[in-house]
Amino acid sequence: MLLAEVFGFVAAVLGVLQAWPQTVRVRRLGHGRGVSLVMWLMMTGSSSVWLGYGLRIGSPSLIVSTLATGAMNMTVVLALRAGSRGTLPGLVLAFAAGTAAIALMPPWFAPPVLYAFTLARMPQVVRSWKSRRDGVTGSAVSLGSVGMSMACLLCWEVYSILHASPTLIGTTTVALSTNIAVAWLELGNRASTRRVRAA
Repeated sequence: MLLAEVFGFVAAVLGVLQAWPQTVRVRRLGHGRGVSLVMWLMMTGSSSVWLGYGLRIGSPSLIVSTLATGAMNMTVVLALRAGSRGTLPGLVLAFAAGTAAIALMPPWFAPPVLYAFTLARMPQVVRSWKSRRDGVTGSAVSLGSVGMSMACLLCWEVYSILHASPTLIGTTTVALSTNIAVAWLELGNRASTRRVRAA
């Protein structure tokens, strides 16, 4: 299990870092056009329930990574909701509630909730698809953030396989698939924008 924890800690570092490029891009551009606030709220919720699961199974890498990732995901939400009062206390309270629910509820409760949160990237898939369909340019989605998320999820996939956990393998595979969809759509959006500008 030592090798699994190594991959877990690498994933933890990448998971923490994945939100930073998105936060910086939104603040630098001064807008969040094309970025799904719902996705980042769900990603924060996902971190909270995975923290509860990490506490339940006693995984140091999962505990550290989800706590730190949740905090960084909150920075994206705060950047997207700049000037909105009360956002941070609400986020912290919801994060604590999600963690407690998974850590303290019966074991059968965790897998369905974890699977539900693997769809956290779906709002961004929908948003990116609509932007592509409508020819919207100037997306604030950070490709650096999407790339770090991809690397993070690949490390979690290895971690999951080494732990031979069907729940971890299934949820990570779904999250990785939606992340690939976001990357494909956003890269396509950028290519379309370059073609339009060149014409």
